[in-house]
Amino acid sequence: MIKKNILITGATSGLGLMLTRFFDKKNYELFITGRDKKKISQIKKTISLANKDNCFAFDFENKKNLFKFLKVIKKRKKKFDAIIHCIGGGFRKHNPLINQKDLNFLFNINVSVGAEINRMIVEDKQYKKNLKLIHIASVAGIESTASVGYSMVKSSLISYTKCLSKALISKNIFVHCLLPGAFEYENNAFGRLKINSRKVYNNFIKEKLPRKKITKGEEFLGLFEFLLTDNSNALAGSSILADFSETNSYRT
Repeated sequence: MIKKNILITGATSGLGLMLTRFFDKKNYELFITGRDKKKISQIKKTISLANKDNCFAFDFENKKNLFKFLKVIKKRKKKFDAIIHCIGGGFRKHNPLINQKDLNFLFNINVSVGAEINRMIVEDKQYKKNLKLIHIASVAGIESTASVGYSMVKSSLISYTKCLSKALISKNIFVHCLLPGAFEYENNAFGRLKINSRKVYNNFIKEKLPRKKITKGEEFLGLFEFLLTDNSNALAGSSILADFSETNSYRT
């Protein structure tokens, strides 16, 4: 298998952290970013020497940091084969009457940051074919299973990826959107819930999950490997529901 050059955003927790570890072990060349400097430092201690200099801490809540990161990308000589946008989250903004400031924040982190990174990279003339843009949305984007703010922005992300795919597929740039259901991995929402409220965690599994067990993040790894191949090109623009039958949606 040809080794890919991959940019991963949101690499310090959840799927982003898992994919960083997984693809590093497979000797892929990685370029990662996360908002927590301490966590980026910890990642650098555990990954291969070849990838240590490609780890960057930027908090994109500050727009200046996004511009700084874009400049870092521009200086990079090798082109990316894939960009996996794991950046996002609900950030405990649970009020159904969400205010404008919080909603704008959620939209920026979950949608706008990835869109701006995509824009800059796609406009670069070296990206003419076989670039993969993979966004992580959520089942909350198609069903009202989470907070108002989180569900809204993930729904927007799904719409963005569909429209972007139609615009870019003629250039052999393939856009995918993965909609995971509930899953557990180090420091993600369900990992924290398991520690902080075991009763709520257990009740969710019992009442909401047909398998009666939580999905482990590692169960998605084969899917990500597939999405990086040309064999997945027919799925461009699709909202790929990966929820082990958790939701009631017929959408695939």
